[in-house]
Amino acid sequence: MLKNGSLQTKIFVTYSILILLIIACIVAALAVYSSKMVQKGVYTGTERLLQKITEQFDGRVKDMERINVSLLLDENLAKHLYTPASIPGLGVQDTRKLTNTISSINGPFSSAFKIVAFNFEHKYALSPQSLDNAEALFQAGLEGIPIFAPLADGDGSFTLLPPHLDNWSQLQVPVFSLSRKIKDAAGREYGYIEVQQRYSDLARLYEPDPAIDSEFYIFDPTGDLFYPRPSIDASASAEDAELYKPYVFAGSSGSASVRNSGGEPMLLTYRQSPLTGHVLTIAQSREQALASVGRLNALIVGAGLLVLLATLIVLHHSSKRLTLPLRTLGSSLKQVTLSNLALNIDYTDKNNELQQLDRLFRKMFSRLQLSIEQLTEAGEREAKAQLLALQSQINPHFIHNTLATIGAAAKQGEQPEKVAEMCRQLSSQLRYTTSSDFVRVEDEIEYTRNYLNLLKYRYEEHFDFEIDIDPELRDIELPRITIQPFVENAMKHAFASVPPPWHIRIEGRVAGGHWKIAVLDDGAGADEPTLEELRAKIEALFSNERRSGDKVHSGSYSLGIVNTYARLMLLHGESATMKIENVPGRGLKVSFGGKIKTGTEDGHVQGNGSRRRASFDSGHSV
Repeated sequence: MLKNGSLQTKIFVTYSILILLIIACIVAALAVYSSKMVQKGVYTGTERLLQKITEQFDGRVKDMERINVSLLLDENLAKHLYTPASIPGLGVQDTRKLTNTISSINGPFSSAFKIVAFNFEHKYALSPQSLDNAEALFQAGLEGIPIFAPLADGDGSFTLLPPHLDNWSQLQVPVFSLSRKIKDAAGREYGYIEVQQRYSDLARLYEPDPAIDSEFYIFDPTGDLFYPRPSIDASASAEDAELYKPYVFAGSSGSASVRNSGGEPMLLTYRQSPLTGHVLTIAQSREQALASVGRLNALIVGAGLLVLLATLIVLHHSSKRLTLPLRTLGSSLKQVTLSNLALNIDYTDKNNELQQLDRLFRKMFSRLQLSIEQLTEAGEREAKAQLLALQSQINPHFIHNTLATIGAAAKQGEQPEKVAEMCRQLSSQLRYTTSSDFVRVEDEIEYTRNYLNLLKYRYEEHFDFEIDIDPELRDIELPRITIQPFVENAMKHAFASVPPPWHIRIEGRVAGGHWKIAVLDDGAGADEPTLEELRAKIEALFSNERRSGDKVHSGSYSLGIVNTYARLMLLHGESATMKIENVPGRGLKVSFGGKIKTGTEDGHVQGNGSRRRASFDSGHSV
């Protein structure tokens, strides 16, 4: 549709689509962000509310524990509780004193609904409140009352009894209670103390938002429904609670999105009581709880549409003004030839940009050919300089340490032949660093042997090495100083945390038309983090090469594995390989190689500049 349209139409439509996408992305991002923030606010608010409810629940239980413990510690009451036979013989006045003691412990505001100290064996019960059903309970016995059955097997600790009807009164008020077995130091049982709270107090823990359908549940540690209790509240249903149970025991606290028995999405928030292990849960209608999210998203979309409309109006006028000088430029460009590189533009104050373009256009052709030639020449020089820089690096610390070893040997009057040989080997090494860019494996091995010999002079019996190279490898060409960096890497890193003696082995093999050289040490080996670090350096090297036109930079990559592989690729191209792996038992093996060229191709493998990623099983930093 736009192919035959005017430039103004193309600009307007193109930028309109772009602006539409940008605004749509911004609106979508804002909608998602605001939705998450609102949801987070709902979740956080519900979690804070549930934390407050849990604290209130724990506070009630702690108050029941306080009353229970206070009764056991009261001397006057304890004297009779630990002598059950004395209680039936108490007179009215003594009984009133005991019940008054219980009332005083309960406090002036009667924090507990009912407090009862009882013993089924001796058939007594003490309480300031009504006990008109005590005789029937004593006849039934402890085992005959289901709610008291767990007390018989208790170990004397507090037991939080689930909601039930008050067994001591014929009024049958729904309560939940905390009971404890009365035992002396010898473990003898004397009775029980029960502290009751009204069942209705549990309902008052949670005040729901009238605008949101919600439910409040309490599960005991075994997973049974503590509140609402179907056996107490006829309107309570355990159907939804059974669906929520697998989610609320997933952790000490959290939220989950579930569906109730009617299929409605629900936002489930739960928190476990650190005191009793009970799990308090609030289930809210997800749609109603997050209703503000929809309103906020509608507001954001409306604002986005208004911004889009205003932007399109401005874009229409801007594109109309923009196309006028472009049409003028197009007419002038039709008249440009190689002999006439001038833009015949009617220069006015409003076309200063076109006048400047005319001047730049003339200069561009005059510099074009010169720039191409300079760029080609500079690229060749830079590639050569980079290769020379990669091959010319040598560790100055090694030279310093070697000279120090030579000086120490000469000062101690050791054999002059040994000092002379050390000087010869060091001189050979320094001379080798200025030789040709590419050398034979035989020359590289000789250079490395001199390096290892100098290390042997320095570390003596603490260090040993061996070299085993197939004769077929001698004439293969390598970049100068290829093997030595791996030896230096082993001395610097692999042996840093391993006590001597140390051993290095260099071996070279030819098989299947490929050659391979390996450097093995018996050092500490490598771990995965350092391998990842090396991998990142290699990846950074390749990324940098692709951005700079397949040029190798040494820079911060220093000596060692990265530079060596880079130089191998410059010489051997895509056939260059490198592998690093841990040696079974202890140590590290670094191997590299390439393909042996046949026919007209000799050891001077001419790489085409393509790159192939090295295979690393493990490695350490260079």
